[in-house]
Amino acid sequence: MPGSPSDQVLALVADVQGLLDLDEFRHGLLDALDRAIPSEYVSLNDVGPDDFVAIVRPDMAPAELERFAGLVHENPLVRRYAATQDGRAYRFSDVVTPDELHALAIYREFYAPLGIEHQIAFTLPHVSGRILGVALCRGRARDYSDAERDLIDLARPFLIQAYRNAIEYERARSGRPDGEGMLQALRAAGLTAREAQVARLVALGSSNRHAGDALGISHRTAGKHLENAARKLGASDRSSVAARVWELAGRR
Repeated sequence: MPGSPSDQVLALVADVQGLLDLDEFRHGLLDALDRAIPSEYVSLNDVGPDDFVAIVRPDMAPAELERFAGLVHENPLVRRYAATQDGRAYRFSDVVTPDELHALAIYREFYAPLGIEHQIAFTLPHVSGRILGVALCRGRARDYSDAERDLIDLARPFLIQAYRNAIEYERARSGRPDGEGMLQALRAAGLTAREAQVARLVALGSSNRHAGDALGISHRTAGKHLENAARKLGASDRSSVAARVWELAGRR
């Protein structure tokens, strides 16, 4: 992908930042990653408390997916994540040697028949026991480079925020509660009227600048109100603020 590392990150993030529909975000994320880091296969698993969505491109036969499900516990990257809970990007080559990989049943029975030799995977976590895992795969020609791994890790915080925005937007669009109910819940939690307005807009996916524009204040003032709201809500960042807003609003 041409351009400096910062340009590449901006291009990748820009491709998904405005995708608030959750299903559109999932597909848009795979499109953006395949453009930035061309792969033979791109896939994701979005696992929540009450649902599970899996997307693989190109499509795989049901028998192949069933075979993978029975062997996924052997994937070296799945094992590493289970042991460390570190969601940054890692490659097969970061955690096992080729001989170790080739000795695994998941390689012999699933990856090798598909011509897959290299994989890089990472996660996008959500605050409520929800996580989205992404895996990119290539054949024997070339492994994923350090630069490609670093691109994912630089973009990952922004992708996490975009994922969380899509989840919260989905909740807002499906129902509930209305804007006035959210504001009342936030005022009851000790926020001022302006802090509640900013926190509500952030929970709906607005940036500080967009929140400021909507309320007729500067983005710096909106940021200060958000800081105060976060402190009162016991939240450490804007994603935690959004989660806390939805939690309070859902109690009404």
